[in-house]
Amino acid sequence: MNPHNNQSMEGGLVEEAVHVEIEIEDRIEVLTLPVTGEVELVDVIREKLKIGEDFHIFERNRDEPFKHHDRGRKHVRVVAHRCHQVKLDVRFEQHSKPHHFKPSTTVFKALQWAVSKHAYDLDPTNAAKANLILPGADAPLPREDVLGKYVKPGDCTLVVDLTLKDFTNG
Repeated sequence: MNPHNNQSMEGGLVEEAVHVEIEIEDRIEVLTLPVTGEVELVDVIREKLKIGEDFHIFERNRDEPFKHHDRGRKHVRVVAHRCHQVKLDVRFEQHSKPHHFKPSTTVFKALQWAVSKHAYDLDPTNAAKANLILPGADAPLPREDVLGKYVKPGDCTLVVDLTLKDFTNG
């Protein structure tokens, strides 16, 4: 069998299974999808979940749209969202700084931007304590979550507060 063109010795196409974890706005779907020949994984995802072109699909924590996967990969994590980008408004003290991110960007990456010289330029001690939190929430956003998870349907803006509060002791 030739692994580069998905053809068996008899000339037929080989079907490979790819495990796909898809975050669609506020839910997660885990699928095992067959990919045969030249069919792109993104097309299989759209068909299986019955989502149209109004959803943008990104690989998790990547900025470029997801088009295809490397044929050798058996697991892919993607984010499907109606927003092509999210306007993140980070509030700190009496200021608010906006920045555009893809919905597939992790809270951790957005936090790194917020504490950097591009936003609030926190010193290393304060930056280490910093978290992003939804206004009025009791706990910070999990750093491994993607921003798209917190964007309300029909809106592409997310407002968060940058906090230096210590959440380790509840």
